[in-house]
Amino acid sequence: MADQETHGSTPMFGIFLLSMYSLFLIPITLWKLSGGSSEDGEVVKTWSTGKGSNGKGKQTSSMVAHLRTVFSNRMLVAWLAWGLVLWYVKHSMGEVESFDPFQILQVSLDASDQEIKKAYRRLSLQYHPDKNPDPKAHQYFATYVAKAYKALTDEVSRENYKKYGHPDGPQAMSVSVALPEWFFSKDKQTAPLILLVLLFGGIVAPLGIAAWYLMGTQKYVGANQVMEETQALFLDSRYGVKASQALGRIPETMVCAMEFIQMPTPPEQGTAMDELRKTVLRLHPDLKDKSMFWKRKTSVLKVHMLLLAHLSRADISPVLAKDLNFVLTKGLPLLQEMLGIAILPRVQPGYGWMTPAVGCIELMQCIVQAVPLSSKKAAHVGKSNESAAALLQLPHFDNEVLRKLARKKVKLLPELQQMSTTERQLLLAGCSLTTDQVEDVETMLSAIPTLWVRAHCVVEAEEVDDDVVMEGDLVTCRVKAILTRPTHAVALFEQDATKGKALLAYAPRLPFPKEEVWYFMFVDPTANASMCIVKQNLMQADVIGARYAASFAHKRSTATADSQTDTAHRSSGASDEASAKLLGPSGTSPFAAKHFEAGSSAEQLGQTFELKFYAPLTAGKYDLQLLCMPDTWVGCDRAIPIKLKVEQRTRSDREGRGRRAALVQRTEESDAYIQGSSAGSAVDSDAGQNEDEEDQNDAYDSDEYGTEESGPEDEEGTHSEDD
Repeated sequence: MADQETHGSTPMFGIFLLSMYSLFLIPITLWKLSGGSSEDGEVVKTWSTGKGSNGKGKQTSSMVAHLRTVFSNRMLVAWLAWGLVLWYVKHSMGEVESFDPFQILQVSLDASDQEIKKAYRRLSLQYHPDKNPDPKAHQYFATYVAKAYKALTDEVSRENYKKYGHPDGPQAMSVSVALPEWFFSKDKQTAPLILLVLLFGGIVAPLGIAAWYLMGTQKYVGANQVMEETQALFLDSRYGVKASQALGRIPETMVCAMEFIQMPTPPEQGTAMDELRKTVLRLHPDLKDKSMFWKRKTSVLKVHMLLLAHLSRADISPVLAKDLNFVLTKGLPLLQEMLGIAILPRVQPGYGWMTPAVGCIELMQCIVQAVPLSSKKAAHVGKSNESAAALLQLPHFDNEVLRKLARKKVKLLPELQQMSTTERQLLLAGCSLTTDQVEDVETMLSAIPTLWVRAHCVVEAEEVDDDVVMEGDLVTCRVKAILTRPTHAVALFEQDATKGKALLAYAPRLPFPKEEVWYFMFVDPTANASMCIVKQNLMQADVIGARYAASFAHKRSTATADSQTDTAHRSSGASDEASAKLLGPSGTSPFAAKHFEAGSSAEQLGQTFELKFYAPLTAGKYDLQLLCMPDTWVGCDRAIPIKLKVEQRTRSDREGRGRRAALVQRTEESDAYIQGSSAGSAVDSDAGQNEDEEDQNDAYDSDEYGTEESGPEDEEGTHSEDD
């Protein structure tokens, strides 16, 4: 058996480095490219109005801008290093030459002995040591020419060549290890160096990297991945979330997060910071006399000023653009963490605080759409579409545009939405908006959703044969939701465009793609109590809304075909416009549309989910609300009033001897659900199972059992189960 020879191979080590480097560089590049395509492709596809605009050119320019962002200087240097390693490997790997005596002597396979000898003499004159003193020529002659001649003339050598492919017989096996050649040096002086490389490269370095990674990951906790110090600060009674902390005070806590405190402020940002300070003072002159605002840590002050400038849509110096992107990227998870802290159980029987919870969601809306807090603070949940903030979320809108609209008797977002497309375009053009800017406004208006809700409450106990809510009962609020948008009525809209796990929000002011999320919170406004909260992705509700739009368009086209007069004078554009108005806040509820409800399954009548909470511990009549708030849109909130009558427990029930004994002894499963919901785990819930239609028999009637579903909100798009 042939001997085995083991040695290092520097070219093989280069291949190893290239492979490891490619496993890191190629996936990270593809990830960045795919993230950009989702933002620039899906959003444009989902919210395109389909009216022959120059959206393709905008999409191309945005893609070019995204490629420039992905292939930054750091990424280009990384790919240049990859190319250099590839070039080294390609040029260091020599071709493996097989031993072919006929090719070496340059004779044919049927050459005679005379021709072989003649070829050997010719090569001897060229490579023999007596004729050529070059050592390389001598080595080539001994290794190839002489052995090739021997293989073709000597019988033993010829037999070895036939069996083993070499005139000398079987050759030693050569095994190359992907390490530099000097690593296998027999020189004793290199032994300490090799030992150090093995020690640090094989033991110390991997352990150090693992320890560094574990220490870094332990700093971040929870589903929102915030630092432990940040979570402790948000929980601190002096500096953290407070019961009366509304929208205007939420940023004061958020900007003090440890993630922002650790932000560096290099000297080269000095000029940009001065410009930012002047901009903030111009936008908020009341801050000039607030000395405590300016005496804070530099990093905290910078974050707060960047946030105020973003909300006012002010221009930011390119030097601070990276810091602004970091603030926007980390701001939304920090607000979600503050929301979870606000709803922690603090009020019996496990309620959280309503005011800071609502403030956190409202600040999310302002950050996503870049709306000033001053215009949002005056808006009440359920009536936020009547505030200036609802109009200021539109592209290219500012206070000057609002003043011009007010002169033309347009002060509310619904008034702008109810106009025809032609009237609205003429109105906006009269407010000094260009054609492209008007087109951007139209695109966003077509994407603004309208939420339609049905809600009813039932007692969570099969043992109870009456429909009375008693003190401390576990109550379940079953909700059905449908989302409609004017874009559903566009003739070119495709329902398949809403495929996927989540719908991307229309957020042109954010530097990253964001999913559209809705929060449903059961509250007692008089007690400032958040009774329960659920976070929902209403993808299914949006798909059902698109089906509703399609069914309405089909019914309208059928009715139009039956009327010769309407057929002669009606255009598809007018039909789309009428459908778009129907899908807006002034339209008819899909739950009340008989043509849509007839023959529809339970899934088609709305996305269904539940909110569970404990009834108050004191008997009486309560005016509660179901708040429906998106984290993306301003002016789309819904506040559904629900009246709940709580009866006092009898003595036998309190002693565990009555029919309600099963409710007094709460199951561990129910307690875990409520506690998790109050602590914030329910905020991350995606409960959306469809309920059986037989559950409608358990719904409370407002007259008989003291619960009111929608009341005045019926005209705003929320309807009770008995509609």
